[in-house]
Amino acid sequence: MVVGPTAMIDPFVEGWAREAGIETQQLSGILGGDIIGGVIGIPLEMFLTQLGAKLASGALGLTGLLLGTYTFKGQGRLQLDTIQIASRITSEILDPSPTQIKEIQRNIGDLVDGAIQGRWDKIAYALIRNPRELAGIIPGTAEKKEAPSSEAQKPPVQQQPPAQSAGIVMRL
Repeated sequence: MVVGPTAMIDPFVEGWAREAGIETQQLSGILGGDIIGGVIGIPLEMFLTQLGAKLASGALGLTGLLLGTYTFKGQGRLQLDTIQIASRITSEILDPSPTQIKEIQRNIGDLVDGAIQGRWDKIAYALIRNPRELAGIIPGTAEKKEAPSSEAQKPPVQQQPPAQSAGIVMRL
């Protein structure tokens, strides 16, 4: 019997599966596949541009679906887990936010410009983040800037003359 990667969460979902009236391994496969697929997506989003992450998610997901369908055929839980994880990874291409759509458009423009100009660096940075972007994303790698003195941080105080009369409109 071949065990799938989601078997490790069986003990944690056993009671829940019993209450739901489904098999423990089925609930583990659903939850574990989504969790593992999401975790795989983190480094893709971190080190690749939005375009690169979407392309990599599509390629990894398609590869996983093909592995699950043809290579792991008949291996039960391993086949189902592989297909569930690949399905979660593939679904990453379907949920861009408006900000991500703008970045993808910019990445495609950079990719096309790089291809036209014959600039491989521009093509590469349309798919992977450049080191300056990574420095801002990865904690602790950004250069620390010297904090300005406390005098420079205080906003200037504006003096207002006292109001001469009470009324609806006060003089400033």
